Formats: sequence, C-alpha cells, structure tokens
Amino acid sequence: MKFRFMPLAAMIMASQTTQAINPRHDLEEVIVSASPIHNQHSDNARPVAVLNGDELRNKAASTLAQTLSGQVGVSAASFGSGVGNPVIRGQSANRVKVMQDNLDTLDASNTSADHANTTEPLLAEQIEILRGPATLRFGSGAIGGVVNVIDGRIPTELSSDPITGAIETRYTSNNDEVASVLRLDGSFEQIAWHADALYRDSNDVSIPGLSNIEDPDEASDGYLANSNSRADAFTGGVSWIGENGFIGIAISEQNNKYGIPQGAHEHHHEDEDEDEHHTDEDDHDEGEEVIRIEMEQTRYDLKAQLNQPFAGFEKLSLRVGHNDYQHTELEGGAVGTTFSSDATEARLEIVHNPIQQWQGAFGLQVLDRDYGADGLEAFIPTESKIRSTGLFWIEEKHWEHQWLEFGLRYERQSIDPRGSEAPSKADHNASSVSLGYHWSIDDVHQFSAIWSRSERAPSLEELFSDGAHIATQTYDRGNTELDLETSQNFDLGYEWQPLNKGLIEDLRINIFYNDIEDYIYQSNSGDEDLESELAIFDYVQQDVQFHGGEIELNLALSEDAQLRLFGDLVRAEFNSGADVPRISPDRIGAELSYEHEHWYGSLRVIEVSEQNRAGEEEESTDGYTRLDAQFNVPFSISGSGDGLLFLRADNLLDEDIRHATSFLREVAPEAGRSLTAGIRLSF
Repeated sequence: MKFRFMPLAAMIMASQTTQAINPRHDLEEVIVSASPIHNQHSDNARPVAVLNGDELRNKAASTLAQTLSGQVGVSAASFGSGVGNPVIRGQSANRVKVMQDNLDTLDASNTSADHANTTEPLLAEQIEILRGPATLRFGSGAIGGVVNVIDGRIPTELSSDPITGAIETRYTSNNDEVASVLRLDGSFEQIAWHADALYRDSNDVSIPGLSNIEDPDEASDGYLANSNSRADAFTGGVSWIGENGFIGIAISEQNNKYGIPQGAHEHHHEDEDEDEHHTDEDDHDEGEEVIRIEMEQTRYDLKAQLNQPFAGFEKLSLRVGHNDYQHTELEGGAVGTTFSSDATEARLEIVHNPIQQWQGAFGLQVLDRDYGADGLEAFIPTESKIRSTGLFWIEEKHWEHQWLEFGLRYERQSIDPRGSEAPSKADHNASSVSLGYHWSIDDVHQFSAIWSRSERAPSLEELFSDGAHIATQTYDRGNTELDLETSQNFDLGYEWQPLNKGLIEDLRINIFYNDIEDYIYQSNSGDEDLESELAIFDYVQQDVQFHGGEIELNLALSEDAQLRLFGDLVRAEFNSGADVPRISPDRIGAELSYEHEHWYGSLRVIEVSEQNRAGEEEESTDGYTRLDAQFNVPFSISGSGDGLLFLRADNLLDEDIRHATSFLREVAPEAGRSLTAGIRLSF
C-alpha cells in the first residue's frame, strides 16, 4: 500500500495532478505556468524546478528563501528571521523577480535588504523556480531568474464537491512559532469560490552561541535579539466559469510585523533635529535603537481566459493586479521612515494556433506605480511615478525528438521623481532576444542549449538614491548617468532517464555562463557622509562574469528508498579581477527518502564550503554542515477526510550558519536546532 497525500491547497482541488511522495517521479505531469504556450513541464534538461505536493508542504516555512532551501542554484539573502529573499545563481533583488501567479508582488522587497517580500509559502499550492534568464515574458527585472508562487486564490475550474477544505497548524520549538492555515474551496452552478487565512506568531530565534562573535559586549547569547515576528493574511476569490473560459477576482489583506536583529542598525544622534525624536524608550545598548517593521497591504487580482477568441487563435488571457502597500520602519517605537507603493500591473497574452508546426504567443505587459519613502532615513525620493510597457513574442516549433524556441521583447521604462528639488526623470528602452534548442534521443537523453541577450534598465534606487541607508549601514548615492545592463547568457543542459529503471532514475546537469556588460553595483567611494557618519557608496558600472553549474542525481536504492545527490557552484568576478560580493559558496548534498506502508520520511545533509571569495571590504564566511530530517504519518478520517501528522527537524547539528549572501552574516546567524510538529486535515 502506497500513500499519496496532497498539500493543503492541492489536495482539495480535484483538477490538480496527484504527485507521488518522491517529487521527482512523474515530473512530466506537473502543470507549470511559466510558458503561455505549453503548460506541461516535461523532463527536458531546462533549468526549471517545481515544488508542489508533499515536498512543498514539508518544506514550507515562514519565508520564501527558507522554503527553497536545498533547491540547486538557489540560496538565501536573509536579513534576520523575518526576511528571506531568494538568490538565484548569485543574483537577487532587481535581477530576480518574485511573482504571485505570474504577476509581480509589487512590494518594496527589492529596495532594501531588510524588506520582506509579500509571498506566503504556507498558502502556496506550487512554487516554480526558473534559473537563468526569463526576461521575455516577465520583464527586465527577471534577468537572473524567476520565483513564481501559485496560490490558487482565483479559481479556474469548477469543483465536483460543493465545498472542500483543509486546515493545518504547526509549532516550532526554536522560536516558539505557532502557525495555522485554513483554506476553503467550493462551487455552485457556474460559480467557483475560494477563501484562505493564515496566522503566524513567533518569539526570538534561538542560536548556538553569540550573535556577534567579533563584538561579544554588544551580542546576544543563545538567541537573536529582536527577531520575533507576527503575521496574518486573509484572501477571498470568486470566478465565473463557462465552457469557453472564465473570469475571476480576488481580494487579499496581509499584515506582517517583524524585528531587525540588533547590530543591523547603528544610529548616530548628532544634530538637534534627531535629538528631538529621541526618547528614553529609544535607549538600548548605548544608543542603538530597536527597529521594528510593520507592513500592510491590500491586493486586488483579476484573472480571465477566453478559449478560441478569434479564428486562428487558441486562447486569450488577462492578468491584472493592484497593490496598495505600506511599509513603516519604527525606531524605538517612533515612526522613522514609511515606504508606500500604489501599483498596478497588467499582462495580456494571446496564443495562436499551430502554423506549420510553429506555435507562439504575443503579449503586452504594463506597469504603473507611485512609489516613494518619507522620513528621516528616506534614501529614495518621497514620490516617484514609475511606468513600464513591454511587448513580447515567443515561438516554438516541435517535431520528433527535438524542438526550437525563440523570443523577442521590447520594454520602455520611465521613472519620474516628483517635487521641486527632484532630479529630472530617466527614460530607458531595453530589448531582449533568446534562442533555445532541445534534442531528445529516444526520450532517454535530453540535451538543451539556450542563448539569450537581455537588457535591464536601472531601478529607482540605483538612479536616485541619496541618503543614509541604515539597513546596510551605508550612505547610498545613485547615478542618473547609468546605462542599460546587458547580459549575454549561455546555458547548457543534459538529462539522462534510463528506459529500464534500475539504480539510476535520472541525472540532470546544467552549466551556465553569464557575461554582463555595465553591471550595476555599489562601490565604496572612500568618503564619509558628515551628518550620518556612514561610508558613501556610489552606484557604478563594470563588466562582470558569472559562471557555474548544478547537478542532480536520483537513485532508486529499493522499491521504498530513494537517494538524491546534488550540488551547485557559482563564480562571479569583475573584469578588474575583484570578486563580486555576497555570492553563495559551493554546496554538495544528499537526501535519503524512505516510504513505509504506514509512514514516510527523509534525511538530508548539505555540506557548504567556506566563502573565501567574499569581495573587497567583505568578510569571509566559514563552511558548515546542515542536517535536516522529516517524518510523516498519513491517516484517514471517517468519511472522505484525510490527515497527516508531521515532524520536521532543522539544523540537527546546531551549526553556526552564516550565509555569505546575507548583509547581516556577522551579527545574525541562522536559527539553531529546531523541531516543527503539526497536523494537517482535509475534508
């Protein structure tokens, strides 16, 4: 008897494909939304990964980066326990686009390392990771990769049951985190509806030793001070579904309050204006203020699809998202800086019928955003109008055992800072092109070669920053003369899937080389801002090369036991010979999974080497061994219900883990040994 237990979201949606406990099995059945042409992700050596089913549920954590831990080519740019943004092949922020059901999150996570993204992995039904360039459909902000979180908030199909639901609650020992999730779905006649809710509350994170080894007097011992958090989210969605398509809307509310670990911010109260805002409550550790962040957002989404809209076309789809976002930084309980964003993004796509084995899609993407920061530490303009329009065309030609794909994109971006003293607006036109070839030998050996040339327009903070950036302890100075960033990317992939399954189930290898001209980064000017006493960092440009690879080998040790071996590495170097800072070190790992008649579980170990290529003025990080485990017991409930008891252990060796990709690696290590226990029920 083999158990198949669906995730919180997918297990109550009859239209979803049931995944086996080993997520590598039957990968061709997984539905992927990364391409508007073909939805199925067949095994083809392209650098695409999908998390869903039991694998996603067992790995889901409070942040996106924690959830993706162990995925090849992906690491974390943590800024304390409340912030976990993904790094793909050494690139993050404005080069990695985090999306919610194929639209930008429209939050402030790219502006600063201490800003959390607004995705909730506990509510996700699928997460898609695209390593490498994906700019043709998603824009220049995806020049390094894409993480697409699918949560099903807008139903696209009618359910066979009038109402289904699932509930999950879990407790984590390390920080006393309690998290609960509820999801309901249903339909009547041609109306389908959805509702979900989340609540999460945690205390300070426990760590193995001192938070700051170099400065014990200012460090917390055994815990990470001011790392507690609280979040809640609510979503409601409804769709009308007919024979030829659907249209649906969703409204969601999200609140997230979290602390920035002490030592991340240092404040210098030198002038009279700042002294007026300083209170007795602010006194903490001889002048360092406790920094809390309160994020609020209300998001509206629309999704529609019309099949056979015109003669010669297969489908027409529309996605629109509007986000009313506010992010307030509290310093000692007083409001320091407020970031606000009022943004709308829309994407219209149309797929034409095959023409001599060619099938393609045309698309239009539009972004309109009012974004700015107000307060004593606002390092970007108070208000800016950001507009972006992109046009793209993707074509694929399939024939026996091989196919060819190409794409073109043109994008225009305009950033207009408002105010009497604001600098003049900046306009940039960016274009991208890609060409890929895929070849299969008897569906056993899969080869892939992809070339792309992608341009990225400078972001708001890269152009117009001018102020103290307390999160990174720098004075940021933008550069309105920045040119487009141009990336030439080559990606080679190979996958072997033997016809007669024996010990080896499959082997996947990807090698990449990325030559980026006019790479935008921050350089220490050598000067100091007199008022803030912070070093001035200027945004400058220099050519840079990224190269590396990923490998995964899946072995069937027996009918019940599988072993996954994996590893990745990335090198990044400026033309001057200097190393690019905050690049993830080499990693190798092994994951043993076992499926018993009444339970299943896994044990994973990841060996991370030291990072001694830290870059100029950066500290090296030590290597570590991370050991994680999980144990799951499915059970049935009288009637049609199912349940799961689960136990997860993270960092069993209680290692002092400091990510080379983190700005806070010297003052904020990752959590120590932790146990998470929970129960999941569906009906």
